[in-house]
Amino acid sequence: MKHRKLITWLAATLVFQLTVYLYLDKILLAPSSAYQVSATADQAVTSGKAYYSRDRRYMTIVKNSEVEIYAMPGRKPVRTVDTGSNQVTYFKWLEDRDLGLMGLYSEQPDGSRVVLTQVNPEVEGQGLATTISKLPKGSKIVDVAYSTATNVIYIQVQTGTNPDMYRVYRTDANQELARIYFNTGRIGRIGVLFDQDSLVFDDLEKDAVFVRHGDGSWQAISPQNGKYRLVGVDLKNTVYLARLNAGGLAETIYTGKLGGRFREHRKLNAPTDVRNLKVNDVLEGNM
Repeated sequence: MKHRKLITWLAATLVFQLTVYLYLDKILLAPSSAYQVSATADQAVTSGKAYYSRDRRYMTIVKNSEVEIYAMPGRKPVRTVDTGSNQVTYFKWLEDRDLGLMGLYSEQPDGSRVVLTQVNPEVEGQGLATTISKLPKGSKIVDVAYSTATNVIYIQVQTGTNPDMYRVYRTDANQELARIYFNTGRIGRIGVLFDQDSLVFDDLEKDAVFVRHGDGSWQAISPQNGKYRLVGVDLKNTVYLARLNAGGLAETIYTGKLGGRFREHRKLNAPTDVRNLKVNDVLEGNM
């Protein structure tokens, strides 16, 4: 009789512990459904979007006027970056270190002002910053292409007066800021070579991909037959392009290097919006 009571008590205890564990794991500690998760997001953020650093050591939750940083796993609060009157329009973790890039926006009497600043999880305040002032009202940072080997950063700004038009600015280790001029204002995705000051970009008017070198020269790199968009550039300077179908969706991935031919890499599992394509997804066959 005592043996049966002991078994019953142990079973009840296990059921209780399992119930508590499931509650903690699935409900109390689960991320809010309002949060979206991105490993290295490269588009304008919305309030409550979450980003993981390269090794998932840190997670940031980006809101309009602040960035919350947590240590993972366990979501332990590290610090909160208060941006004051500035709104956060962009956030991205660097791919080779635990350092974030944050794009801020504010309206000034002489136009919009945007700031690209560094965010170190363990250091209070904001790091080196690049400020661009006197922009058309409503302009904001929407993309950044950088190389830690050359210390060159290209900043893509969407103009508020015409959302289809973009400007690109270049800054380097000397903090020298300059606007880069193109034959078109309809610039899509941008990327850089790892060890060269060369900007790869979409010309949305020509449905082609070009490269602009540091000396100001430029050339088309996408094949002449078909319509193409940039997917990205890896650390070996391999450029990934997406060939579009008649409906404007990506169907096939091409790869190549500057000065060489681009060849078909693989077909996607289904026609996909180019904005949803990332190099890692293409390599891992997830798309």
